[in-house]
Amino acid sequence: MEPNAGVPPAALHKLELALAVAVTEVILQIAVLTARGAWSGAPLRIGFLAAKLPFCYFAWKRGPGAYLAVWLFEFGAVIAASVVHGALLPRIVFGVIGVVTMVLLGRGAGAFPPVEWRSR
Repeated sequence: MEPNAGVPPAALHKLELALAVAVTEVILQIAVLTARGAWSGAPLRIGFLAAKLPFCYFAWKRGPGAYLAVWLFEFGAVIAASVVHGALLPRIVFGVIGVVTMVLLGRGAGAFPPVEWRSR
């Protein structure tokens, strides 16, 4: 059976778009950290950002646990963008990217099969 059988194409498209935005966000944040030369905490932040990439891959393969992990990463990114100190423009941009990604993740939830509870 094909893995995409019975999946609404719009939900699958939104899920794929959300994960592409999440990967792009990681690449942009790593580029900003390295361009700014903030090396005091940058390796730890870069490692944390890079840790999101395997979850994006497995969510792309429609792993529900990875999908939830990407949600947590995005939620953390929005909170970090709102409370961290630094230049305002990058914080706003990354906060908006995080919110857009969460909206797309929510819209792409239909790409996963519904949960059916077994009766006792």
